[in-house]
Amino acid sequence: MNDTPQNRSNADLPRPRQTAGTEYGFRTSQLPALQRTEQNPVRTQEFSVPKKVKISDELPTQEIEIPYDTMPVQEKTAYPEENSDYGAYEEYDRPASSHKKQAKKNQAKSHPAQKKSSGSGSPASSKQTAVKKPKKSNSKKQTHHHHHGGGFLKKLIRHLLVFVLIIFIIYSAVSFLLIRQLEKLPRGERAVTSGTLDAGYVRSVLLIGTDTRDIGAERGRSDTMLLFSLNSRTKNIYLTSFMRDAYVEIPGYGYNKLNAAYSYGGAELLMDTLEQNYQIRVDDYCVVSFMGFAGIIDAFGGVKINLSDEEASALNVILQSEVNALAGDDPLSDFIQKGGTYILNGKQALSYARIRYVGNADFERTSRQREVMTQLLQSAKTKAAAAVPKLISSAMPHLGTNMTDAELYLLSLRVPFVMSYDITQIQIPADGTYTPANIDGQSVLQVDFDANTRVLRDSVYSAPAAVPAQ
Repeated sequence: MNDTPQNRSNADLPRPRQTAGTEYGFRTSQLPALQRTEQNPVRTQEFSVPKKVKISDELPTQEIEIPYDTMPVQEKTAYPEENSDYGAYEEYDRPASSHKKQAKKNQAKSHPAQKKSSGSGSPASSKQTAVKKPKKSNSKKQTHHHHHGGGFLKKLIRHLLVFVLIIFIIYSAVSFLLIRQLEKLPRGERAVTSGTLDAGYVRSVLLIGTDTRDIGAERGRSDTMLLFSLNSRTKNIYLTSFMRDAYVEIPGYGYNKLNAAYSYGGAELLMDTLEQNYQIRVDDYCVVSFMGFAGIIDAFGGVKINLSDEEASALNVILQSEVNALAGDDPLSDFIQKGGTYILNGKQALSYARIRYVGNADFERTSRQREVMTQLLQSAKTKAAAAVPKLISSAMPHLGTNMTDAELYLLSLRVPFVMSYDITQIQIPADGTYTPANIDGQSVLQVDFDANTRVLRDSVYSAPAAVPAQ
């Protein structure tokens, strides 16, 4: 059959490849319909197909020419030969979105060919796109990395805050548990005293040691009067011993030894006596019995003390004569054979602190008491957590105080911060500020109170000099 226009049907005519409207700047609706009638024969036009297109050997190639200015130069794309057959023409009826996707796939496949090509503007455009895309990708990665780092830091801070909060809650719970074990003693009336040493950066509590069994019902003579002071300016803990043989004026009772004030009027009268004679303000106190003191030492695992042979012998005498009896133990238990360095348990440390007739009488006795307290504070820095169960069961019930639960709790919050403070021991009256005397058959110390007030002001109430402004 002759291949003439009259002998062909519309179905036999080749159709141009359909591409996305954005590829060539036109759509198929703009092309003339390929229809033939006897009155209107088919007009042939040339059509530039990118690269070579294989067609059937039986049919000659027909080309349709379309003005070049309707096609953007940068969008000319060479298609692989494998897609240039009649089967691809069946895409003519697909939606425009499908053509766009197919065009992008074809562009990706054509990149290797574009790199080899040197005469077209399209490869240059592809290279620019290829350069920009990695930069955009790297930017995203960097942003993601920055966001990841910030998120990790926020999580770390949040976990730390939660951890600190948990520790604070546990610490507060333990503090309240210990505070509730203390015996609360009523606040008695105080005499009005003026001109006393006082400072907001100093917090003082008077520790009173007594030989009574029931601190709430009995009131004997105070064997120990130790002022525990925290100075936040100098970062120091001051342990100030007031010697019991000091001859002082007891408000309302005349002159007597200092330790008589407690037996006359309790802790309130003792604090009034200290204020009136040494001009030092004291409002809070804590009373501890002998067995309470021993229980605190045992709770912290003992204290390290260096004993002389004379002190070891005197310690055994006190153990046998009174301390073992108070504890309900065998009179000969816990003896120390000779001098040396020992970790003393509660009963031994109590007996050591009560030694009076070895050395310089009450001067060395108060020195031993301060040494035991110093070693106890050192042990507390590392053994505080382990000491809590024994403190609750055997020590705290033997302590009494006039401070409220709120005051004790606020004071307990300072404990972690004062653990790094230095410890300074002070004796009042200080050396060179007293004279031994015998009054009414009693061996007493006549004190220069003004000189001792200056000692307290320059130590307990001292503050670093202010740095002059530049």
